[in-house]
Amino acid sequence: MVGWMRVNLFNAWHNSAMTVMAGIALALALWFGLGWIIFEANWSVVPTLGGRIIIGQYNIEAACPGQNCFWRPQAALLLVTALLGMAWAVAGGGVTKRIALVVGGVAAAFAFLPYGLDRMGLDVRLLLLANLPALAVGWALARYTRLGSASWIAILSVLAFILTLVLLRGIPGVPLLHPVSVIYWGGLMLNLLLAIAGIALSFPVGIVLALGRRSRLQIVKLMCIVFIETFRGVPLITLLFMSQVLVPLAFPENFPQNSLVRAAIVITLFSSAYMAENIRGGLQSLHPGQVEAARALGLPGWQTTLFISLPQAIRNVIPPIVGQFISLFKDTSLVYIIGMLDVVEISRAFIQGNPEYLANAKELFIFLALVFWVFTYGMSYVSRRVEQHLGVGER
Repeated sequence: MVGWMRVNLFNAWHNSAMTVMAGIALALALWFGLGWIIFEANWSVVPTLGGRIIIGQYNIEAACPGQNCFWRPQAALLLVTALLGMAWAVAGGGVTKRIALVVGGVAAAFAFLPYGLDRMGLDVRLLLLANLPALAVGWALARYTRLGSASWIAILSVLAFILTLVLLRGIPGVPLLHPVSVIYWGGLMLNLLLAIAGIALSFPVGIVLALGRRSRLQIVKLMCIVFIETFRGVPLITLLFMSQVLVPLAFPENFPQNSLVRAAIVITLFSSAYMAENIRGGLQSLHPGQVEAARALGLPGWQTTLFISLPQAIRNVIPPIVGQFISLFKDTSLVYIIGMLDVVEISRAFIQGNPEYLANAKELFIFLALVFWVFTYGMSYVSRRVEQHLGVGER
C-alpha cells in the first residue's frame, strides 16, 4: 500500500501537492456533508411519500376503485427477478449473478420496512419476500429445462414486458384486473417502463438509421439524414410538448388518446437519432480491409454488414451507446411536461401540496438523485464489464 501510494500519489512534488489538496478537500466535504446528513437533515419526507415514489398514484381509490391494485406492480417485479435468475444460470455467475442477488435481496428487504400493517399489509410484504423464491425458480428453469439459453431469455423478456403492460393497464370485465388509466401511472415505475421501452427500441432503430445513412440509395440516405438531423436539432422537451398538443389534432375527437404511448414513441425516436450517429461512427472506424476481405470470400453485402462490419462497429462504440442509454433514462423525467407524474414530478407535487415539508425538499431531491445515480452507475458498471470481456481498447 505504501509503495503504491509512493508511485501513484507522491512520485513528484506537484503530484504530492495535488494529492494533499485533494485529500483536504475530500476530508472537509466528508466532515460537513456527513455531519449534515447524520445530525441535521430530516429524512422523514421520504418514508412519508413511501410507495408513491415507486408507483405514483397507481393504487389510489380513483385509479382502482374498490380494489387493491398494488399487487400488479409487485407481480411484474416477480417476473423481473425470475428473468434475472435465468440470466444468472445462463451466464454462470459474474456480474449477472451480482445484479440478480442485489435486485432480489433489495426487493425482499423492503418487506421489513418499519410501517404498520394498516399502511403496508401482510400481503404486500409476502409478495416482496417472494422475490427470493422467484429468483431461485428462474435459476432452476434455466438450469434444468430447455429455457436456459440467451435466445429464450430474450423472448421471455419481451413477453414479460408485454404481460407487465397488460397487468398494469388491466382488462375490462376480468376480476382483479380493473382497468387503470395511464394518467395514474407514475413514480419510478413510469421512468423504468419508458427507459426499458426506449432502450429496447431505439437500439435497432438506430442501427437501421445508421445503415440507411450510409446507403448508396440516395432517397434512403436523404430520408435518414433528414430524420436524424431533425430529431437531433429539436429539444426533447419540445418534441414531448408537440406530441401532446399537435398530434391529437390529426385524429378525430373521439379517438382514444394515450399519453404514455406518445411519450414512449417520442423518447424512442429522439434517442434513436443519437444512437444512429454512434453506430455510424463505429462503422466508419473500421478498416476498409474488413469489407474487402469479405468480398474476396464471396460474401454478399448484407452478410458482410450483418456478420462482419456491424458486430465490430458496435463493439467499438459500447461506451457512447451505454452513455446514450443513461441519458435516455434520465430524460424520462421530462415527461412531466405532458402531465405524467414520474418520480421527480410526483415528489415536487408532494412538496408543493404539503407546505410543512417545504423545508425538507432538499433531502427528498438528494434521495432522488441517489436513486438515479444507483441505476445509472449500474448501467455504467455493466458496460465496463462488457468492455473488459470483449477487450475493447486492448485489441
